[in-house]
Amino acid sequence: MRSWERAAAALACLTPRDRALLRVLHDLRYLTCEQAHRACYPGLAPRSVRARLSNLRHRGLIAPLRRGVFADRRMFWGLGPLGRTAAAALEAVDGGGGKGDGSAAPSRSIVMAALQLEHLSGTNDLFCDLCETARTVRLPPWRWLAGFRSAVDLGQTRLVPDAAVLIAGPDDGWWTYYVERDRGTMPLQAMRDKLERYALLFRMAAAQSGDPAWQARADAWLLFSCDDLRRAERLAALAAGAGLERVWAGLANACAAGLAGALCDVSPPRQCPALPSWARGALAVSDTSQSTEEEPV
Repeated sequence: MRSWERAAAALACLTPRDRALLRVLHDLRYLTCEQAHRACYPGLAPRSVRARLSNLRHRGLIAPLRRGVFADRRMFWGLGPLGRTAAAALEAVDGGGGKGDGSAAPSRSIVMAALQLEHLSGTNDLFCDLCETARTVRLPPWRWLAGFRSAVDLGQTRLVPDAAVLIAGPDDGWWTYYVERDRGTMPLQAMRDKLERYALLFRMAAAQSGDPAWQARADAWLLFSCDDLRRAERLAALAAGAGLERVWAGLANACAAGLAGALCDVSPPRQCPALPSWARGALAVSDTSQSTEEEPV
């Protein structure tokens, strides 16, 4: 049986929340069991979530990253070979972007590096925070653009944010919030260089604000989600020095709530507008709220 036929057969046996997990892992690469619980299995007991992950592993859809990367023995889950095929099929059905040939995937050596994985996990925590916030607070439609999808070609240089959040505004357009998940590991000079690239991006967007491909970037915000308040203040000062005005810098556990608070009075659009070309493939969070659906264990 061909891989796509096996993937189709596997998808037919999955619950909507299982399929949502495959979509999320396709973009976020790795999640802990707790993150999978928060993003895709709300309302389910942790024991049942672990059972679902074990079941998906048994079917070859997901696979654990080897243990021992961290002293606390956290288990990270990613897509298995069959899961990658199934997730690509789901993306094709959804009409998402991406080449689908694996060319955007980071090298194994980078993924396996503990520091990089810790950073990725911290960024994915913000995604989970937004998922939970959106279930309790009325938010306009939103999309999550993972770092590898949100990279921007600036001509002689390239900018790769940690992620981007797109919010559907009341004016039939999208508002963009670039995310930098700062753990205090990037040297300040490297951060200055990255802020200069952000400044270049915003200048290019302002100069082409009439172009739909650049319009959503012209008034974009930059969010610094930090572990330390002093570091957040330092980064805010560096951003101001680079000429950036639309900047928020604060603690990571306050980022999602702060964004939700800024959007609580925003009226949702009559219908969700089309995404700009550079944001095609953005992750639309499925409805994973608790329902009467019976979860197999």
